[in-house]
Amino acid sequence: MAESTVSMGLYLWKRISSLGIEHVFGVPGDFNLTLLDQIYNVPGLQWLGTCNELNGAYAADGYVRIKGTPAALVTTYAVGELSAMNGVAGAYAEHAGMIHIVGMTARPIQANRVMIHHTMEPNMDHAVYIGMSGPVRKTHAFLTDDKTMAEEIDRVIVEGVRSRLPVYIYVPSDVVTVPLDANRLNTPLDTTLKNEEHKDDLIAKKVLELIKHSLNPAILADVLAIRHGAQDLTRRLVDLTHFPTYTTPLSKGIMQENSPYYNGLYCGTASFPGVKKGVESSDLILNIGPLLSDSNTGGFTRQINDGQLVLLGPDFCQVHQEKFQGVHFLPVLKQIVQELETKPHEYNLPREQSWTKLEVSSLAQQIHHEPLIPVQPPLLNDSKSGPITQSYLWQRLGRFLRPNDIVLAEAGTAQFGMPDSTFPSDVSFITQIFWSSIGFTVGACLGACVALKELKRPGRVILIVGEGSLQMTVQEVGSYIRFGFTPVIFVINNGGYAIERAIHGPKQGYNDVSMLWDHQKMLEFFGARKENGIPSRSYGCRSVEELEAVLRDEEFARAECIQVCEGLIASFP
Repeated sequence: MAESTVSMGLYLWKRISSLGIEHVFGVPGDFNLTLLDQIYNVPGLQWLGTCNELNGAYAADGYVRIKGTPAALVTTYAVGELSAMNGVAGAYAEHAGMIHIVGMTARPIQANRVMIHHTMEPNMDHAVYIGMSGPVRKTHAFLTDDKTMAEEIDRVIVEGVRSRLPVYIYVPSDVVTVPLDANRLNTPLDTTLKNEEHKDDLIAKKVLELIKHSLNPAILADVLAIRHGAQDLTRRLVDLTHFPTYTTPLSKGIMQENSPYYNGLYCGTASFPGVKKGVESSDLILNIGPLLSDSNTGGFTRQINDGQLVLLGPDFCQVHQEKFQGVHFLPVLKQIVQELETKPHEYNLPREQSWTKLEVSSLAQQIHHEPLIPVQPPLLNDSKSGPITQSYLWQRLGRFLRPNDIVLAEAGTAQFGMPDSTFPSDVSFITQIFWSSIGFTVGACLGACVALKELKRPGRVILIVGEGSLQMTVQEVGSYIRFGFTPVIFVINNGGYAIERAIHGPKQGYNDVSMLWDHQKMLEFFGARKENGIPSRSYGCRSVEELEAVLRDEEFARAECIQVCEGLIASFP
């Protein structure tokens, strides 16, 4: 006979596990230790400790972007939760929601306002830090009432899944053993997104009418379509309609770039020739999952007026000038796609191609062995010798990619350069071009490796990071090695903060970083040594010839052990 109660700690972790989460990221601290003990009582759930809380938040973010489900992050009271906050804020900004669980002081200690470690002054309210996370979370639960704990845990988790934003659960150390109703676990959490049905019908009808009568339509698929689980729906819409389809810097990879309907990456005036005109001359633009930040819109230079626009977002939908606040786009998009699949001829689908397909060098297709269908963008620099330059590097790294790879491009030149490359099929692209916290990808790479393992999907993990950003979060390279992951790490060594030099102060010392690091010895230092039974390879490249030799090396390309390839580029300018 099943037990009628279960400890609060076990209840929480069983709910976490029910989401498909297999690993919990974080750092132990004395206020979360008994809660962490309960992880080991849930089959299929494992603890994965990170080197610090900020990296733990970055790892959780990277996990979410690949797994498509929330991540679980655990920190300790005050020092831990505050260290993680920058990473949580980035996840909030870019909708990579995680469940952040914070171990707190016990309720009696809180009630007496004991001046315990991690507080700041006498008679301090121990809940003060809860207020600090307010702007970077969707909702939270502070588990102080035995009677409502189970309900509160469920509410917060459901809200996190639906919103794809971070949520917090604050766990005083004395509540871990509080008995909760075990029977609640027999009822799965309902994470289904629901709008008011009549609004779904109304918006879908309006959009379908516009599709029916449009003469020159286009689809602009943005990053929130990925974050909110609409990538497959978006691809179905494209295949149904045959409309020309464009992506953005943040959404690169949402479309198969060898698709006959993919027509380039739109970023306002920063777009390649023909792309901006192709989008902005359309009489109907279906903008799915928009994130209209500066770097994702070419510095706010997109010129699309409401009269040609349908916006389908997580907070509202808009059809021309009519805005429907509080309506999530996913149920609406499902209804649109289902209608088009059922009655394609009523909407004159699929459309005959009346638009101009933009061209790209066939070299990318030769490298990727993809069907010979032109895709964006044009080849910028096909150097065969000489120094490594920015114009050569990014598209060449793009040609190194293979189907199913995960590529992480660090804030700075990498996140602006890699979108210029052509991706093979089913490549996942992680960058943080909106929040842009340097060092993010080093932690996120760990999360991506974990997600790839859980999904049991093929593909390599490719990290592209500048030497300055690497110095922020380099400790997590040791975690790759510790947990047996073998990402390929490209260190772009351009003698300081190149993107900052381009913005301001090209000769100023504040854009310098230490050039004393020896990246060729980094993997060995972190434990990838023969005596540990962990192979590794490291390469240093100062010229195109040297880099080409590495990139064409099949042993390097197989990525069967952890590897570093350092490319030295002249300091900007």
